[in-house]
Amino acid sequence: MKRPVSVVAAELSWSDVHAFRLARHHLITRAPRSQLAQVVGDIGGAQAQVMSFAELQIAVRVDCTTADIGEALWKRKTLVKTWLMRGTLHLARSADLPVYTGALGAYTLRNVSAWLKYLKLSEPQMNNLFDRIGGALDGTPVTREELITVVGRGQTAHVRQILKSGWGGLLKPAARKGSLCFGPNRGQSVTFVRPQNWLNEWQELEPEDANAELARRYLRAYGPATRRDYSRWMGMFPGADRAAWAAIEKELINVSVEGQTAQMLAADLKSMRSSAGQESVQLLPGFDPYLMGHATRDHLFDPVHRWKVSRVAGWISPVVLVDGRVLGVWTHAVTRGKLEVHITPFAPLKPPVIKEAGARAETIATALGVTLARVTFD
Repeated sequence: MKRPVSVVAAELSWSDVHAFRLARHHLITRAPRSQLAQVVGDIGGAQAQVMSFAELQIAVRVDCTTADIGEALWKRKTLVKTWLMRGTLHLARSADLPVYTGALGAYTLRNVSAWLKYLKLSEPQMNNLFDRIGGALDGTPVTREELITVVGRGQTAHVRQILKSGWGGLLKPAARKGSLCFGPNRGQSVTFVRPQNWLNEWQELEPEDANAELARRYLRAYGPATRRDYSRWMGMFPGADRAAWAAIEKELINVSVEGQTAQMLAADLKSMRSSAGQESVQLLPGFDPYLMGHATRDHLFDPVHRWKVSRVAGWISPVVLVDGRVLGVWTHAVTRGKLEVHITPFAPLKPPVIKEAGARAETIATALGVTLARVTFD
């Protein structure tokens, strides 16, 4: 966040902001199972490079089980699995996918020039491959190997090798453009489908409209925020956020959060002021969206604990969240249908927090379909 450079509409405390974001992330009260897809939409998707974490990200917010999430993905098709923000796998609300792809498709991945140079591809060649990927898919799931065979037909040996090398490869940017999403596994093999054919509905948006709408949705969940925060959340190259902010400029107000200036939707100011005072203790799983929305996490915990939360290779630990602040990390293991949770607090926790942490562990056990054996603390 930047220091104030213009008139602000409101002076806010971090307690105000934490309470607002907790409410918008459904971390005060869990939603009913009937609102599962809505909640995933409200938080801007669940990060899913570790699928078990994504399932728990939803389950801590919704009264549901992992089986319910699987049904929403593969039977009801109200959720969709694909590569979205930051080039990372997400579970998203299916109805929102045209918003994501409309906005993300308008941007090039960070360092795309260097990436294309490394692959020895031109941008027209890349776009042609995206079109071929989309044209090779419909509503019938096909494996990666089957897709490569069709797309690689008639291509040079170099292009066929690119298609085969590395997980994701050209499939990631193709997904961000809306050319593909995941279908249900076939045995041990993942499959892909064309979302326009697979999903129950698809309403295409113009890139400008999608860009503005995604910025609004981001601010509803993660505001107040800055353009830099939005750019980091999206995974855009620096400066690409300008168009999104400009598109909704008339809807924004400047606020000061304990001396730091950020923007939020003017329509959310009343909710911001009414959210204060709500208490929350949560065991958030790894890569939880609550931790992924801003350029830094200094507002969530003392920097001395950063290495415990933000680990090597981009790993984000499961955390103990108390009133919007990270007060520890946790791990879990399931053995013979019994769940054990181990909590490592950054400082001694108060008895009410310890009690609530135990209740949250019960929630996780129920979501996993197992029994809670014990909760231990360092």
